[in-house]
Amino acid sequence: MSNVQTLKPLVAAAALLACVAGAHAEGFYAGGALGAPDYSSAINGYGSGGGGRGPAFKAYGGYQLNPNFAIEGNVFNLGRTAPDNGSAHVYGLGVDAVGILPIAPKWSLQGSLGVAQAHLSTPSGDDNSPALKAGLGVQYDFNDKLALRAGYDRYHFTSAFDAKPNVGATFVGLKMNF
Repeated sequence: MSNVQTLKPLVAAAALLACVAGAHAEGFYAGGALGAPDYSSAINGYGSGGGGRGPAFKAYGGYQLNPNFAIEGNVFNLGRTAPDNGSAHVYGLGVDAVGILPIAPKWSLQGSLGVAQAHLSTPSGDDNSPALKAGLGVQYDFNDKLALRAGYDRYHFTSAFDAKPNVGATFVGLKMNF
């Protein structure tokens, strides 16, 4: 299956999300974050498992349906494995359901569950894999329009190079509400 074919469902979901958000702009938001990768699994024999080289980054946009739930689409780059014997690189697209739990004025905990499609690249070859994703983080609202987010995202790839590697990243970034 080609890269384009595997990404079509995620692109369609992101386009649908954009249409819904355009119709109700008050719940739409977008953001970006930088992070540090965490390769706890070697990818196609590259990397020793643990650590990574970065930076990792992600850009996201979503629609907050109510104070406790949002749908979010994202583009991510999970940096590289530590180059002890060669380096692997992972990037892709994802869609998440985000749960939001206010814990104090201006503070909330966030948890996300989602799916992703990624391209994994190593010196000896490339592969594509779907992934299950989970995330946990905290958000501080500076005001109604701008917030600071910090969290950890974990990806469990289901069929990369005939293995099921796990890759994560710790992120810190800004979110803007429209």
